[in-house]
Formats: sequence, C-alpha cells, structure tokens
Amino acid sequence: MPLPELTVGLIVRYEYLWARRAGNADTAEKDHPACVVMTYRIDDRPEDFVIYLPISHTPPRDGEEGIELPDAVKTRAGLDHGRQWILISECNIDTWAQDVRHIPGRSGRYHYGHLPPSFFKKIRDGFIQRHAARKVAAVRRSD
Repeated sequence: MPLPELTVGLIVRYEYLWARRAGNADTAEKDHPACVVMTYRIDDRPEDFVIYLPISHTPPRDGEEGIELPDAVKTRAGLDHGRQWILISECNIDTWAQDVRHIPGRSGRYHYGHLPPSFFKKIRDGFIQRHAARKVAAVRRSD
C-alpha cells in the first residue's frame, strides 16, 4: 500500500524523537502514532515539511501539555481504546515521509486515519497558541 496523501489531521506511525531525548539520540526508542498538525514548503526545496505531534498512552508529565482523545475520536481515527493524549507542548519537524513506519499487524499500511475536523481544530489552535508563547519544544529531524 502506498503512503497516504499528506493532509493535516492525518495520523501516521512515526519514529517520534521526544524532546527530552533529542540531545542524546538521533533515533527514537520506539514508533508512536503522530498527528500531522501542519505542513509547509520551502521555495527552493522539492519536499514537503511536516510538523508532527506525538500521541501517547502516557499522560503529560510536568511542564508538558496534552489533550486527551475522547473515545469517539480514537475510534474514528483508527487508534486503540486505551487512554491517549496528543501532546501540544512538543513536536518533530521532518520531511514527508521520512521516518514514517508501517503499522504493526496492518500489512503495508502507514496511517491509522484522521482526526475529525472539529477536534483537529482544537489541537491545532492549542499548538499554535503554545508556539506563539514560545512554549513548544521542537525537534528538527531534517535540514
């Protein structure tokens, strides 16, 4: 199965590098679902750049901010039913589809699904607000 079309709200399996590990490692401990919150292009470059937000079963730690996913959103997005949060206090910036991985048990599939538009807006707006306040730890994965 080919890569999905790059759109905001898309949830992919991604080798997410946590900000707390970024100074000590170039690769992630494990892959996580991650939400494409923004995409952009640089004029002289042919690739798309992506800002990924991590999705984790672990609640946000001190200094982190996350938004818990309601059951209906997890179901629609193709995620499991355990408690999960999208962290809006950190991100990875990477080229599409660098470090996107196959979903275990779903042969050839890279994406879980999409966030519903109304919930995605809540995530995007929270991330933008934190970013404007300089409260987002960004890990740049590619130059």
